Amino acid sequence: MNVKIPSPVQIAKDPLLVERQITLTIKRDDLIHPLVSGNKWRKLKYPLQAAKAEGPPGVLSLGGPYSNHLLALAGACQALGLACAALVRGHEQQTPTLEQCQALGMSLTFIDRNQYRQRHDPQWQAHWQARYPGWLLLPEGGSAPDALPGVAEWVAELPGGWTQLWLPVGSGGTLAGTVLGAGGQGQVVGVPVVKDQSLPARIQQLLVSQGCSHQNYQLRWGHEGGGFGKFTPAMGEQIRQLAQRLALPLEPLYSGKLMLALWQAIATGELDGQHLVLLHTGGLQSLDGFRAQGRWP
Repeated sequence: MNVKIPSPVQIAKDPLLVERQITLTIKRDDLIHPLVSGNKWRKLKYPLQAAKAEGPPGVLSLGGPYSNHLLALAGACQALGLACAALVRGHEQQTPTLEQCQALGMSLTFIDRNQYRQRHDPQWQAHWQARYPGWLLLPEGGSAPDALPGVAEWVAELPGGWTQLWLPVGSGGTLAGTVLGAGGQGQVVGVPVVKDQSLPARIQQLLVSQGCSHQNYQLRWGHEGGGFGKFTPAMGEQIRQLAQRLALPLEPLYSGKLMLALWQAIATGELDGQHLVLLHTGGLQSLDGFRAQGRWP
């Protein structure tokens, strides 16, 4: 695949940053690839390399009807010549994201929300593994243990001198991989974009799976906006204003909520004098879905 690695960095310019003596570096992982962008490319790198080498019949994963992960998986599997299928949460429907997934060769099976809530249950997983014998099953968001080394690599691409790494948290794999990559250096701050109190335990499980004992991370709750994919009109307007102010494309699923949390912390003065790095995890394709729903201009 033609990917842009290392991804570029952007130094944010704003009077508030000057006033607070803050250096804000933005890691533009959204520019890695048009479809397989951001943390999704990094999460899929090693699992799909192994799948290509070991030869399972295909790759099965799951997500919602606007899932960045499913679109990235469909694009990566097409490029690698791997069959792929997805279990999609909710009633049968067409969204811009799912239309692209199907155009890339992904087959879709819709399952109701009650079934989808069982996705972490080993028996539920075994049922679907039996339906797709020999296929690689990737968890929601691609947050498998062997995804962490790929995520960890973004930290090594950074310039030196940073004190905190800020990133959005959905399924927990990107945070765990970042902690692994940081190797105990600095502080890793994750901003949850979901109302999921199982996140801390899942992150710990992922870290343990890689033999990582570092605990230099925190989850900064309070910007979930009602849950995944949910945000108030006021939040949407604030995100658009920050995007224009910083000349940075943002969306309200991940990067927008992350920037709201970070900017609030900067404004309070608690981060004065620090060198902060924000990871832009991509997912800008979700804006097409929000526009189709009338939730984004």
